[in-house]
Amino acid sequence: SRAREVSLSDLYSISDLVFISLEYSEIIKPDYFASSDLFNIHFSLLPSYKGMYTSAIPILNGENKSGVTLHKIDEGIDTGDIIDQMDFSIELLDTSRDLYLRCLEYGKRIFIKNIDSLISGAYKCKPQPPYGSTYYGKKSIDYSNLSIDFRKTAFQVYNQFRAFNFREYQLPFFNGWDIQSASILDQKSKLKPGKIVEESDTFFIISTVDYDIALQKDFYKDLWESSRADDTAKLCSILGKIPDIDLRNKQGWNALILATYNGASATVAELLQYGANPSTTNYKGTTVLMYAFSCYERTGSKLIFENLLNAGADVKMKDDTGKMLTDYMAERKNLALLSLLE
Repeated sequence: SRAREVSLSDLYSISDLVFISLEYSEIIKPDYFASSDLFNIHFSLLPSYKGMYTSAIPILNGENKSGVTLHKIDEGIDTGDIIDQMDFSIELLDTSRDLYLRCLEYGKRIFIKNIDSLISGAYKCKPQPPYGSTYYGKKSIDYSNLSIDFRKTAFQVYNQFRAFNFREYQLPFFNGWDIQSASILDQKSKLKPGKIVEESDTFFIISTVDYDIALQKDFYKDLWESSRADDTAKLCSILGKIPDIDLRNKQGWNALILATYNGASATVAELLQYGANPSTTNYKGTTVLMYAFSCYERTGSKLIFENLLNAGADVKMKDDTGKMLTDYMAERKNLALLSLLE
């Protein structure tokens, strides 16, 4: 049968239900279900790190290993019997975003490995041991008021910057700047923890309890704003400070998409010359050429559309709905640019 979206309560009365939860926002109440085949994929190696923020708190604690756990759902919070686990390393450069994406990857692996046994009922499970068990609730981290505690060792401070770095949601903040990365220096701290040892246009050096730490300033907000506003002077002043010109914001728009949508033709030319991908898309597969077509419909200017084509933009790419640029041209009964594609 075809997949369809249902509410949780729609599932309660299905007696032969096999239910698998992944990152669900509510606590599952097994007593509400007619079925007992209720499972969860949790992003930690249970019994440690039950509860919330499993991509941040292990990094805060300096862990070098994490994993995913497939377990039965019972009345507790991540306390059900364990069916299977997969572990992986947490690398020193990993942020909470890196850890979360790795958990998603391994969550998929553990699902594929076990789905047949879950459906057939052939799986085996074992109770969680009480020793080594930890839990973190909603109040463990206050994301509405994040701050860095520099009265720690450099390693502990470094871990705070890694743990709070999830670009789609937030970046760690210091002295008026978003911080994109941190690194521990070899020089021992001589100033009080939290004091600025040095500042340049791209970094801070800050003292801690033991070693100084370097904080790299983040320029993506400036990149995206200058692209939107067609401010080529500001754009050119920061391009050399941007690690990835095609990086997208949490809405799925990068510099080239923002410039294209807003008709910033000079910025589009500058970004393409700098190496921006002329076939870039948002998170839904909408191509920059599709945005250029929308810009043409609003403004009547072909310049950005032509520049993207000359830079090698792929005209046959499909978005997540399966449509190409020519499909949208036909739908809107606007074929004026079709000759350019040919």
